[in-house]
This record gives sequence, C-alpha cells and structure tokens, in this order.
Amino acid sequence: MYNGLQFGAAYTFSKSMDNGSNQRDVIPDTYDPGMLWGPSEFDVRHILTVNYLYQLPFFRQQTGFVGKALGGWQIAGISQFQTGLPCSVAGPNDYAGVGLDSNFNCGVNGQYWVMNAKPKIIGTFGPNGQWFQTCLVNASPCPDGSAAFNGVDERVFTPPAQGTFNTQLVRDIIYQPGFQNWNLDLFKKFAMGEKRGFEFRAEAFNVWNHPNWCGASGCSSTTNIGLNPTNTKTFGKVLIKGGGSSGSGERNLQLSLRFFF
Repeated sequence: MYNGLQFGAAYTFSKSMDNGSNQRDVIPDTYDPGMLWGPSEFDVRHILTVNYLYQLPFFRQQTGFVGKALGGWQIAGISQFQTGLPCSVAGPNDYAGVGLDSNFNCGVNGQYWVMNAKPKIIGTFGPNGQWFQTCLVNASPCPDGSAAFNGVDERVFTPPAQGTFNTQLVRDIIYQPGFQNWNLDLFKKFAMGEKRGFEFRAEAFNVWNHPNWCGASGCSSTTNIGLNPTNTKTFGKVLIKGGGSSGSGERNLQLSLRFFF
C-alpha cells in the first residue's frame, strides 16, 4: 500500500483454434471435416481484471470524536473487461441437399454462406445497432437485402450454389460484443473496543449502469447478434441487450451492516 492506495491487475491474452468445439455427431460435410477449422467458440482473446483499495484521505488517522466518526472510509472495487466470443454466419436452408446441422452452439442451425470479403466490425451498440458490415458499398448494411447495384451483388455474404458446400474456412469469423463490469464498495468500520464493532458497506454492482450487449457470459451459449443472412431486418445487428429476453446489465445496489466480534 502506498499513500492509502493498493491495486492489482491481471491480463490474459489467449488464442484457441479447433474444428470441433461444441460440435457433436453431425458435421456439414462429412468428406471435409477440415472446413470447420477456426477459432474455438470459447476463444476470448483479451481479459483484463483490475482490483483496487483506497483509503479516503480525510481524517485518515481517526483521532478524536470527529475523526473516528467521519474518518476511516475506504473504497474497493473490481473492474473486468473482456472481448467477445466468435460465431458463424449461416443460412437456415439445405443448399447442399444433405440435411441441416442442428448442433451449432451459436448462430443459425444451417449451412455456411460464402464470404466475399472479410466483414468490418462497425461496433454500433444499442438495439438494432449495426455490429458488422453486411454490404461492400460504403461499409454499410445492405439497404434491401439483395444489394444489387448496377447489376452487381455487393453483399459480403452470399449463399453457396445449390448442391454444393461452402469450402471456405468461415466458422466463427464474427466476434460478438465483449463484456465490461465495474463493482465498487464503500465501507467503514465502527470499532467498539479492540474486539467488537460494526462494519457498514454500500456496494454497487455494475456501478456505471453499463449495458453488456451479450450479458455476463459474453455471448456464451447464446447469440445476441443477427447472424442469419436471410433475415435482412436483423442481419449484422445487435438484437437486445443482456443476452436474453429479460435483459441484464443494470446497476444493482446493496447496503449492509455487519457486527463483528
């Protein structure tokens, strides 16, 4: 501790690749399992966690009645930041004529669409915010779904030809929104002698009321981005905050008084 402050930080950089995370007994093309090679569905590239404790400077020595009554307050907190999890763009149609894969953990149970260009992450938050580029024109969402400008298909993703599989390595190419959380704690001990006393705590979880567009799981086991290219109203957009129909990410407050002995 230095001048009433102590803190710690932990950062993790990781990368995980496979061709089978969350895949069960069905694959799109049984003759080419290598087409599933890509980031693992649990691939979180960056995680930063910071913890801190600060003794407020006023009446820090807690001498006299006023010092004991008003001094001794401390602030503690944990802040966490992490990038989102990847998912795939697929259409819910049997283009190859072999049946649909119902074992995708995220995204659409279907067959992968062809990627004509690497989609740019636009990162517009909020319901119906455009998360990634779906049209090559002006890096914008395609206005009518077909995006036929001067007779040219300008879509970033297009369906595979009938009777064929998409052989590109396009599994888990879209990284969804990440996660951010701030928990703060304001507390003070009121001593009653050397062995007894009270401790008051005011705790705030997600103190800044920051919405997490994929919930606390970072889109694990759920999808909060429109990844069905046949649905032009939601494709590439943020669907709802919190990663569930009920929503999450709201601020929560908690007050407590503890007697210790």
